[in-house]
Amino acid sequence: MHIKIGTRRSPLAMAQTNYVIGLIKAKHPETEFSLHPIATIADKDRVSEFHQFGIIGVFSTEHEEQLVSREVDIVVHSLKDLPTTLREGLVLAAVPEREDARDVLCGATLDNLKPGAKVGTGSLRRRAQIMSLCPDIEVVPIRGNVGPRLAKIDGEHGLDAVILAQAGLQRLGLAGATTELLDPQFFPHAVGQGALGIEARGDDADVLAILKDIEDPKARAEVDCERAMLHALGAGCSLPVGVCTSWKDGRLVLHAQITSLDGRERIVATQEDTAERAVELGLATAETLRLRGGVAILESSYRSFGGHFKFVGA
Repeated sequence: MHIKIGTRRSPLAMAQTNYVIGLIKAKHPETEFSLHPIATIADKDRVSEFHQFGIIGVFSTEHEEQLVSREVDIVVHSLKDLPTTLREGLVLAAVPEREDARDVLCGATLDNLKPGAKVGTGSLRRRAQIMSLCPDIEVVPIRGNVGPRLAKIDGEHGLDAVILAQAGLQRLGLAGATTELLDPQFFPHAVGQGALGIEARGDDADVLAILKDIEDPKARAEVDCERAMLHALGAGCSLPVGVCTSWKDGRLVLHAQITSLDGRERIVATQEDTAERAVELGLATAETLRLRGGVAILESSYRSFGGHFKFVGA
């Protein structure tokens, strides 16, 4: 069987795609592959901040178009970039074993971030959370691949630190750049972070059968839970919603946090349920966040950035 894979051209995207190819070949060595690089709107516009695109799916829209048109058979996503609503006819076909989902500091540590220190991130969630922990720092918006972001530390941009995902550093062999792993109880990561999501057509039975063999049940339960919560909040991946999933005595535990953009307000909720009820756990946690005022913070964030966001009301 021959599988056409759609992927971005970035070093991380290619590393992730090759990892998935290796997983499939381990189960189905006869499978052949061809890579089809796809440039997304975020790849074409290297200047705007992520939240300024004004749409959900800046890293997935073009991929889904090629799946629907059958130009490719599967797409490998960083799952944190994949919207919780997929285009009609497409499915999240597999979630392999998850990498370390934590955010990290590269450069200075939290204890060494003095007032006025410059910390780089392109994420509003990370901005809000680091402002909550270190209110006297300056957050500098940055974009680009992992390597160029690391190069901004103590470089011409004068950054003291950048916030990145440990999973991406590990996949690129750059884990040595990490100076501090951020505790997800206080600095919860993005929904789906550390996980890969393989998207395919729902009617492509042969491909779906192959992808089923590389699914990790625990990772799938975690991301189903997290994505159900995010979808219920109507927040999208741009707004300051963080999560941390863990396991306790065989039960799935979801810790979630909504943070105001200035870092001054935080709403948290922690609930647990069985893996079989992962979606229900996500929905219940979203409702708890609503009741505690989390949606008001999201709406305030939306008003602050006006037309930059697509926000679905609760």
